[in-house]
Amino acid sequence: MRRSARIQRAAAGIAVILLASLVTAATPVTVSTVVDDRTEPGATAVRTAPDAGGDGAGKLLTVETIQELDPALAAVADRAERITYRSRSLNGGDIVVSGALFTPRGPAPSHGWPIVSWAHGSSGIIDECAPSTVPNEDGKVDLFGYAGFVARLLQAGYAVAATDYEGLGTRGDHPYIVADSEGRGVIDAVRAAVQAEPSLSRSYFAVGHSQGGHAAIAAGEMAHSYGRGLDFRGTVGLAPVTDVGQAYAYGSPGPVDRGFYLLALHGLQTVHPDLRFDQFLGKQALDLLPKVSRMCTDQIWAEFSADFGTELNDYQFTPQDSPAALQLQGWLDEQSVPRGMTHGPMLLLQGSADPSIKKAVTEQAVRNARAAGTVAEFKLYPGADHYSVLAPRTEGGAADDVIKWLERHR
Repeated sequence: MRRSARIQRAAAGIAVILLASLVTAATPVTVSTVVDDRTEPGATAVRTAPDAGGDGAGKLLTVETIQELDPALAAVADRAERITYRSRSLNGGDIVVSGALFTPRGPAPSHGWPIVSWAHGSSGIIDECAPSTVPNEDGKVDLFGYAGFVARLLQAGYAVAATDYEGLGTRGDHPYIVADSEGRGVIDAVRAAVQAEPSLSRSYFAVGHSQGGHAAIAAGEMAHSYGRGLDFRGTVGLAPVTDVGQAYAYGSPGPVDRGFYLLALHGLQTVHPDLRFDQFLGKQALDLLPKVSRMCTDQIWAEFSADFGTELNDYQFTPQDSPAALQLQGWLDEQSVPRGMTHGPMLLLQGSADPSIKKAVTEQAVRNARAAGTVAEFKLYPGADHYSVLAPRTEGGAADDVIKWLERHR
């Protein structure tokens, strides 16, 4: 699998923790009929089905055909649509989440297409960074560079429901790297997909990369409770974020962690609204903070993660006193996964040359999962980095092994 130019630029430019892209325009869609008068302004839809969520979570709201689709996806997808659906906020409130739905070409099996609920790597915290709508440099929707990997899932006979996550592409803040928010988005995308397409099975896997690995693990842990009514089959995390606190080393984030640190502060404020940025950032960094609300992640890494020496030193990106440092570490640790048992098997995959997600951290996550009672596996790919772990076997990546694992457990 050839990595997109977007991923190649990110890998070459800076060793960051999560996948990113700079985007500036909206994607043309086919306009149709409004289903629900409480959907996002301008949202449209064509199909509805009985509510699969019971309490409204996962209710399909809108369906829009994606016209400008990346060729890798267009070649293998029967349906390619942007969807919106209901989910639950962290405080239990009713929210709208967006995403994309893809189905394979050809007749569905008698039991229906199994579903992969795909969780993307970090794109940012603003609506302009939502993978279901943002075009790449060629004007095509490629899911922030994941088109090739998702296309392989479709070729293998899986429908793909790809959440944008809460607050990306819809109203509200994005609870960046907040496990419960991510997990709900991943699960409710499956419920919405089942309503949109009657040929789908209710069996699904949670699969994600980087931030999406964090989301997939969270969804797997929630599947037995929040995901009732669906048939959860397992979790796959590629270069997953697991120990969130590792990105912040007790008051001294390194230069490559600055962008992640700023995004994490925004995410934590959705959980802890009393968080004051001036307690966790120096004045220079505080003055630059509004930029995070105007950029997607590749710009954020470029702006903040380079080593600017004395012009913008590391102290600017640390808590400003010891009590704040201890408080922040606890808040980040709360979002680390796994947090308990997953009622389904788990596979975590890691490249040995990944500069951001360390092998020892992922191995510890597997040990933690096993200690909680999860059947968990780990596989290392020599020479693969944070992005090339997504490649097929012929290029040293994990894509073929992921599909084989899904086949064993479907």
